[in-house]
Amino acid sequence: MSAPGEGQTGLEILTEWKASGKAPGFAGLLGFSVADFGPGYAHLDCPIRPEHANLMKGVHGGVMAGLMDAVTGCALLTLLGSNERFATTDLQVRYLKGAPSDAKRLRAEADIVHRGRTLCVAETRVCSPDGTVHARGSASMMIRPVKRASEDG
Repeated sequence: MSAPGEGQTGLEILTEWKASGKAPGFAGLLGFSVADFGPGYAHLDCPIRPEHANLMKGVHGGVMAGLMDAVTGCALLTLLGSNERFATTDLQVRYLKGAPSDAKRLRAEADIVHRGRTLCVAETRVCSPDGTVHARGSASMMIRPVKRASEDG
């Protein structure tokens, strides 16, 4: 049996996630869902739950950072072939305005601003439904080829 996503393009992985409505792993833990995606961009939603609160009754910064990391990865997935995968190498987050924990949801949007052979850079932001921007940031991701079992020799 192959691993999830094995042999699929990034677009196929995202299409499957959106159609199933079931977020994988960490994204599922925090309740992320795919709102929209296309070549070089992605939008994810996060319904805010009481567990997302920090000690000051706002949305915890880690929730926003996790959302930013996930959405930048999704934006890159839209450009990856079935023989490529990636790993985030750094994530820069600038918190601009706290998000209240009674907000209904947050949306993260990411755009790829550079896609090279082995490095990709994305810009991202997290907003509430009224358009308030709570955080902005960027991420770099390392792209690597998938080693197939037949290549082990």
